[in-house]
Amino acid sequence: MVRTFPTAAPVRRLRLYEEIAARVAAYILDHDVPAGGRLPAEGEIARSLGVSRPAVREAIVALETAGIVIARSGGGLFVLRRPRRGAPLPWARRGDPGPGPREQLRARLLIEPEIAAEAARVATTAHVDALDEAARSIAAAATAGLPFAEEAVEWHIALAEAAGVAPLAEFMPRLLDSAQHAMWRTIRAKSETDKQASARNGVRERLVAALRARDAEAARRVMREHLEAVAQIAFGEVEDA
Repeated sequence: MVRTFPTAAPVRRLRLYEEIAARVAAYILDHDVPAGGRLPAEGEIARSLGVSRPAVREAIVALETAGIVIARSGGGLFVLRRPRRGAPLPWARRGDPGPGPREQLRARLLIEPEIAAEAARVATTAHVDALDEAARSIAAAATAGLPFAEEAVEWHIALAEAAGVAPLAEFMPRLLDSAQHAMWRTIRAKSETDKQASARNGVRERLVAALRARDAEAARRVMREHLEAVAQIAFGEVEDA
């Protein structure tokens, strides 16, 4: 009789933040750390696993978003509830939680500064005026304490359209969709001050000024500095894992 191999989920390579998060979850279970129990510090976890602190920080954000741990600023890392062994992160689709925020930022750093530079060279006056108006609308919403995340995503897509490169404009929604990922909400709630949110809005104003001046280098620099500042706020530094 020919035996058939049992059906199971396809084999795939774990993402780094996902693997680190799984190791921390396993540590909680293997060491019987109770709810409220303290975990090793980020630096110790990074040294033990041979990875960077930003990589560990991303994994901790994933576990916080999943409601498993809580990181108190300056006060340590604690278990909020005990995980189920081998359970995927709650937002995973078919077991895959998707790219993490650091991976998304690296992709954006490769693409968006060049989009901004090209927009400075080729955007029409109508495109620049529309970006200016949208930037002012987003700034007004932020000042009033209203949500503007979706509008901000649309602004970046409109910038790609202004650059006149159709394949990139079509790709941007997919790239930026992960910005609305639950992990980003955790990051912003923990690390972004009102001053930093205001600075993010000021980036759009500076980019519009660079577009009007047809200054490609300034547009590239503003976008790169913006994305690097986001990475610095969220993870402490910009680096490969």
